[in-house]
This record gives sequence, C-alpha cells and structure tokens, in this order.
Amino acid sequence: MTPPSPPTPSGPGEDQLGMSWRRSALTGLTPKSARPGAPHPRASRSHRLIEAARPVMDALDPVLRDTGATLLLADRDGRVIRTVRDNARISRMLLRRGVDDGATLTEEAVGNNGIGTALETRAGVFIHGEQHFAEVLRDFVCYGHPIVDPLTRRLVGAVDLTGMSADASRMFAPFVRKIVADIEARYVDTARADDRELWHRFVERTRSSDTATCAFGDEVVLASHYSLERLDSRDIVTLRRLVERGEVSDAVELSMGTVGVLASRVGRRGHLLDLTFPEPPDPSVPTVSMPTVSMPTVRVPTVAKSAPTVAPTTGAPTTALAHAVEGPPGSGRTTTARAIAGPDALHVRLAEADSAEAAWRDLAAPALRDRGDRGTPLVLDDIDLLDDADLRRLAARLGSAGAGLVVVTSREGPRAAVAQALDACGARTVLRPLHERGAEGGEIVRRMVADLAAERGLVEPAVSARFVDAVCSSDLPNGLVSLRSILLECLGGIPGVPPGTGRATLDVGSLPSRARSARPPRAGELARGEYDAIVAALAECDGVRSRAARRLGISRTTLYARMREFGLS
Repeated sequence: MTPPSPPTPSGPGEDQLGMSWRRSALTGLTPKSARPGAPHPRASRSHRLIEAARPVMDALDPVLRDTGATLLLADRDGRVIRTVRDNARISRMLLRRGVDDGATLTEEAVGNNGIGTALETRAGVFIHGEQHFAEVLRDFVCYGHPIVDPLTRRLVGAVDLTGMSADASRMFAPFVRKIVADIEARYVDTARADDRELWHRFVERTRSSDTATCAFGDEVVLASHYSLERLDSRDIVTLRRLVERGEVSDAVELSMGTVGVLASRVGRRGHLLDLTFPEPPDPSVPTVSMPTVSMPTVRVPTVAKSAPTVAPTTGAPTTALAHAVEGPPGSGRTTTARAIAGPDALHVRLAEADSAEAAWRDLAAPALRDRGDRGTPLVLDDIDLLDDADLRRLAARLGSAGAGLVVVTSREGPRAAVAQALDACGARTVLRPLHERGAEGGEIVRRMVADLAAERGLVEPAVSARFVDAVCSSDLPNGLVSLRSILLECLGGIPGVPPGTGRATLDVGSLPSRARSARPPRAGELARGEYDAIVAALAECDGVRSRAARRLGISRTTLYARMREFGLS
C-alpha cells in the first residue's frame, strides 16, 4: 500500500513535516493503524526528570484550568510520565484516543506528533490538524519541544501542549519553551553538587563568545562554542583522558598543533581548562599547490566531503569579476583566493572584527567602496561570519561588480544567506579535503615537506609513496593546518639525522599515532559504496540514526560501528 502524501503546509516547516511523514511511513504504519502505545505496567520511570519537572508541572494545574488545553511531559523513550489537563472536552477526547499517563508517543507508535517528532529531531515542532500522520490525532493542534540536560547535552524528554484552536497555537511555542527552560534549570539543580558547581563556573567563564574553555567532571563534558569550532572530537577525548590521569600540562599536542592549557580544579573531581590555540601558519609560506581556476558550468549539490574541485554557480551573472572560493576548514581557501586575486589585492580578514556588525561596517563595506573607486582587486575572507542582512547587501554588490576583482571565501555547507552571496559570483572554486584530491594531494604533501625542511634547516628527506598515501588517508579535521602539524612532528622525529646533514626517508612508521586514524574511503575503493550509502541514508533520514539503520537494513550497532570506522560519528 502506497503511503499517503503529507498535506502541503503553509509555514516554513514544510521540509520537516515531509520528513516526519516519511519516517512514520517507513516504520510500517498507516494513518488508520497509528495509535498511541498502550501503557506498560512495568515500564521504568525517569525519576530524575520527574523530580526536576514536578514543581513546574504542579504550578501549571491552575494555569491550564478551563483553557481546553492539555500539557504532556514524556521521557526520552516517548512515554508520557505526567499530564496537566482539566475536564474540558479536548481532554476527554485525548483520553479516549489513548493519550494518557504511560502511553508511548514515539513516531514508531503513532507517527509524527509533538512528543515523538521533537525527540527525533531534537527541535521544537508545530503540527496542525491534518498534518498529523495518524487519523486519531487530526482533530488537534500541538507544539512539542525537547528537554536537554544542560550538563551532558543528552536528550532526557519532551513537553507537548495540545489544543483544538489553530489561533491559540500561535502562543504555544513561547509557553512551552518557558516550561522546558524551567525544567532544564531544575535538572541542573538535581545533579550532584560537584557537577552543579562545575556547570555554574563554566557558564560564568564563557560569558564571552570568544572564550575557549572546556569543563570535565565525572559525567560532565562541556565545551564553549569557540573551542568546538577549533577542536576535533578526538581532541576532547584526549583532554578528558589527560584530566582523568592527572597529566594535564601547560601545553598539549592536539590535532591543530600545540595548545596552551591553563587548568583549574572545581570541587573534588571537576576541572576547567582554558585553551590557547596556536596561530595559523603564515600565509606567505607556500603550502599548497594552486588549482587551475576555470569558469565552471553547473554546481551540483553533493553530500558533505565529496564536493568537486571546481564547481560553478547556478543562475550566476555573466560577469566573472566576482569569484567565490568555498571549502572545509584548512583546505587552503585564503591561499587560493589570494592566488586568484593577484599579489596586489587588498586582503580583508573579517574574522578580525569584534562582531558581525563591525565586520561589515568597519571592514567589508569600506573595502568595497575603495575597490570601486580604485579598481583594486579585493579578497573578503570568511563572509559566512557576516549577518544575513549584510550578506544580502554583499550579494547585490557582487552581482553588479564594477571595475576590479572581488574574491570571497566561505566554509562549505553555507547557510541560505551565504549561498545567495556565493551565487552572485560569476565563478566558484570548491576545494576538497586532501583525501579526495588524488595526485594533487600527494604533490601538496611533498611540497609542504620540502618547505618545512627548508624552514627548519634540514636536508629535505625522501618521501615514500606509502607515506604520502597514509598522510592523504589520515583524518585531518583542520585540513592543511592539521597536515602541517603532523609533518612538523614527522620531521622532528627523524632518528639519527642531525639538522642539515644526511638524507632521511619519511615512511609510514614516521607518522604519529594520531595520524593513523579512520577516514572516508576514496573513490574506487570497495568500501566507498558503503560509505556513500550510509551518508545518503543519514541525509534522507534527517540524521536520525535509528531510521538510517532501518533504511539500510542493518542493526544500529552495525551502523554505529561503520560510522566510527569511516570517521562519521
């Protein structure tokens, strides 16, 4: 039986709605068979969530009286553990249809709904009447929002407010979000004293958005936004292990190089680590071979980590006076952009501004005016740091570029406003990760070895083909920055060769252990098909791994193991 198509919504959540219907259909449900799961008398209860939510929910009993709305609190398994309702007609209708304490409201049981879909997507969700997959829920309007433990970032439950008036639903979201915020705040209060102290110290330390701080407790791992932008997941594991062993020093070797660490004890077992990241390599030092820049044809959206080297814009203007350079961190965007713009180009680093507003007002806008007056080539680095409104202004200027060349750079996978600015360019260069560059990747490795050897006063070592292949296959979270760090370590570890004498050979054994890790298989390898299938399934299932495993016909355990092997976890 072909599942019905979802109704066409009028709001911005139409993609989310369509995906939730597809997930519901993939479980084998039909609109008639989808019903809340019956209460299980022996089901375990989330005592900590109940403890945190009890005063919040109790205070809502008089608030919701005579409103005709029902509030549901569910645990992370989608099981309703507390309801707030009155004797209004809607409450009786929900009870007759199985929505009661103990009922299971996962998408596997009842299709898309405020509890199950919020748990699947870890985001707030509106569902109006006919947008419900299950026929038994189509009389209702609901808004659901997930509850996340602020200390561990684990999903612990969800809250749903259900009513019958579409007009009233406009106020559902802020009301439910306030309830979730109150429960999450109390969830911190139910944690152990040491974890609470660590949390409060971390929040106080990271009030500034450019603070690089990590916090580690028995069950707590916290990292500021700025540190997450620079650290690989393996770096977090390395820091935690050092903390557990009491081996934290003033400097730690991580994926991007040597990182300064200032550690402080919090409570009996908690630690705060303030990190100082190394400066990026001098862009004047050539570390990457320049790709041949040509006018592209059609840009085809691809799965992450598989973008072509050069791809064009869709619907771009005929002028080639604006050129976009896009790629993952450390792929050589700046070096490539400066090669395109030429040695006389004005180079503006937007990351140097204190805020997105200042980046446009003090850096980008004046540079664009000067370029128009003088015709000087211009490089605008990291335009994805700008606000959406300023990006639209930039797109308008790029689409009607006057004399002179403007080259803009952006990270891969840009948001809509950034994509609009990139599409206004007449040409685009998309840089791929090293392991996808083939022979060009090998040349980059050899050139960087030669440059670093000369920089350190060493005789340039021979580089074996096995070494090049192993380096290109390594997981390089910061691209060429990570590659430079690894090669520096290799050159410093050549045994028995004093600086400036002899000629060593770099082979696989020269690589540090951190460079011998899993990576996506290259095109032509047998496992590439499996890698592509997993990436495609995750994309189609909106990142929900249980759905992706079902779609692939494998167990979740097998899927997790393959994701770890391919570096996707």
